[in-house]
Amino acid sequence: MFRHHLKTAIRSLRASKTSTIINLLGLGLGLAAFIGIGAYVRYERSYDLMLVDAGGGTRKDGKGVEEHGGERVYRVESQFYKGSQMTDDWATSTNGYALALKDHFPEIADFTRISWSNSERVVRYGNTRFREEHVCFADSNFFSFFQYGWIEGNKTTALTGVNAVVLSASAAHKYFGTADPLGKILEISTISTSYPCQVTGVFQDPPPNSTMQFSMLISWATSPVWSRKTWYVHESYTWLKLKPGTHPEAIEAGFPAMAEGYKDGPALKDLRWSIHLVPIADVHLNAAKQYEVETKGNRLAVQFLDMLSLFILLIACVNYINLSTSRALERAREVGIRKVSGARPYQLIAQFMLESLLLSVLALILGIGLACLAAIVIPAWLGSDGHYGTIIDAAFCWRIGLVFLTFILASGLYPALVLTRFQPITVLKGRYSFSKGGGVLRKGLVTFQFVVCLILIAGTLGVYRQVLYMRQQDPGVDMQQTLVLRAPVRTTDYAEKTRALKNTLSVLPGVSGVTTSGAVPGKEVGEFLANRRLGADQSEERTYEMLKVDHDFIPQYGLQLIAGRAFDLSRPTDSLGLVLNESAVRQFGFASPEDAIGKEVWLEVNPGRTDHVIGVIRDYHQRSLQMAYTPLILFMDPAYKWIPAQYFSVRVTTKDIPLIVEKVRQAWDGLFLESSFDYFFLNDFYDRQYRTDRQFAKVVSLFSALAIFIGVIGLFGLTAYSAARRTKEIGVRKVLGASIRQIMGLLTMDFIWLLLVASVVAVPLSAWGLMEWLQEFAFRAPLSPALLVAPIPVLIAVILVTTGWLTFRAALVSPVRSLKEE
Repeated sequence: MFRHHLKTAIRSLRASKTSTIINLLGLGLGLAAFIGIGAYVRYERSYDLMLVDAGGGTRKDGKGVEEHGGERVYRVESQFYKGSQMTDDWATSTNGYALALKDHFPEIADFTRISWSNSERVVRYGNTRFREEHVCFADSNFFSFFQYGWIEGNKTTALTGVNAVVLSASAAHKYFGTADPLGKILEISTISTSYPCQVTGVFQDPPPNSTMQFSMLISWATSPVWSRKTWYVHESYTWLKLKPGTHPEAIEAGFPAMAEGYKDGPALKDLRWSIHLVPIADVHLNAAKQYEVETKGNRLAVQFLDMLSLFILLIACVNYINLSTSRALERAREVGIRKVSGARPYQLIAQFMLESLLLSVLALILGIGLACLAAIVIPAWLGSDGHYGTIIDAAFCWRIGLVFLTFILASGLYPALVLTRFQPITVLKGRYSFSKGGGVLRKGLVTFQFVVCLILIAGTLGVYRQVLYMRQQDPGVDMQQTLVLRAPVRTTDYAEKTRALKNTLSVLPGVSGVTTSGAVPGKEVGEFLANRRLGADQSEERTYEMLKVDHDFIPQYGLQLIAGRAFDLSRPTDSLGLVLNESAVRQFGFASPEDAIGKEVWLEVNPGRTDHVIGVIRDYHQRSLQMAYTPLILFMDPAYKWIPAQYFSVRVTTKDIPLIVEKVRQAWDGLFLESSFDYFFLNDFYDRQYRTDRQFAKVVSLFSALAIFIGVIGLFGLTAYSAARRTKEIGVRKVLGASIRQIMGLLTMDFIWLLLVASVVAVPLSAWGLMEWLQEFAFRAPLSPALLVAPIPVLIAVILVTTGWLTFRAALVSPVRSLKEE
């Protein structure tokens, strides 16, 4: 019996090649989108889980609830409150938090820390030197706390001694090739420090779905003694592992009272110090915060893509149902003959279910193939590194199996039930029709397709509008033709050599100016001080970003002064001068920018004197428009040598960029043999902030187009069904004088009305979804009504093009033939 059903199913699919190809293509594309997007979504949600779940197993808490090891690992994030108002919210904490928390809360099983302070370092081995982005201090238990792969050395003791360093596999190969790195000495330097470190271990490169990316870790015992327990440098990640059954809220609630005993410095003393314990699984997709070093994901975007993949698959399923029922007119006589011949309903249902299964298996094979191809092609198109997870894994098999079963039941059972309900006598006499309920269902399915397509088109337009808005807005800072050098590391006569470099570069042909600064546009300033006005109560202290600059920074970057003046080399007292942005003026409580000029300000850890405000600049976008303006102070105070200038910005006027880069390199090599020569162009560096948003816009547009294409197939099927069902009506109308245009309008208007009904649902949903997404941006394009209704005429055009040729062909059929056949 099965062989008979299989042969019949194959024969039926071959007999209707057009319908089979359309169904196969629609289902294949729908499954490909579902599989591909699903792999990406699983990848985004898998960040850091492999670091804590490996070998951890599952255990039950005191209430008998199962919890995994990863569910008990939290990152400590710092929050400060003035009354009930949060003044600061940082992703980092101080090194002293962990020790105090462990002492005061027995619910904490273990902790580990990693310090990102000045983690960009130049590493030398002989004549080999490279600038490493992240070389961090880490606790000795770091590789026991987290399950990073270990290759060589003893991971338990590798970070216990002073001046010990462990390398990633890539770093070991970069510096030592195939030689054994253990026992070798590396010189690891920053602007102010240098450590000769012995290699004690090699670990596997951190997986790409790890938020913490580093190439080397230095033992905690190597770090400055004062920094190991400090409560006033928030530049480390503190990770806690709680005992089973512990509620993190209890520790959060107890922290402020505990912190009062450790606030031994003057800064932020009148604020309430709090913490937020963030589960490790949530870190990657949470919104970005200050002091956060990793590239963040976007929870809302991931949720949207997850829903999008499901909707695309549902559209493909709807298409299959519609096309199958449209073929009922062709297969009704076959069903009638089978029933007369003694076929039972379950046999007919089995026949149609087998056809659905066969087509679904072919579509699944096609979908997996397309998804694998897309995993290669799409990352290249997006310009990304291509880390989008594994297409086929255990989670995929479970999910696709469930979807596959549901799909076969939904898309195969309904057409089978429709076809088996026909009465043989009515069918064979040619007097059969579909129920009103079936017509309502089909219209409902088409309306659902229109709702999804309208939302996707509006979403695509909204995303592109926001990305374009951000890139077209004036950032308030001139970055054209700027070559940026990363500052050299520690060397003899450092101050004299850096001055010599600036003077040498300033007189090069093709260079119009050089300035030094602690940060450049596109990079978080990263240095904060708690400051207050002279005469203000200590409770008025607030944190401000502190940007170390020189006299040339403001004019070279074209920052707009709105009060006072810029730093002046001819005025020695300007070394104690401050230039505020508008946000800093408001936070200090000055009545206006003019009111701020000449006022005295106490800076945190000041040497017993004040600095004075000499100018106010208009707020500018130090980082992308996704970030709000922050209170910023430009300063040059020599007492704050620990806030160094980390960049040289060279304004280039020549078009011969390779030549000027080579001249700059020669000047560099003549002064800094200890440092690698590293540079970038500021425009490209700043624009890199919008790369993720551009990629998201491309992905949304791609899959929106795919959903619309699959929807077009559905329109094609329903138009074919409608034209076949109304053949006699068309003939009668033509006999009564109806024109081809009127008949085309008759068949097309059904879909137009369904589209208008769908727009009533889709427009408010689109508005809500876009407003939710735009909340991620501090500066956002206005959401205009035109953008929300624009998809309607677009889909009307799609309907007219898709259904036009089928309705035109139906209208051309001779009335004699139509009435005779009917």
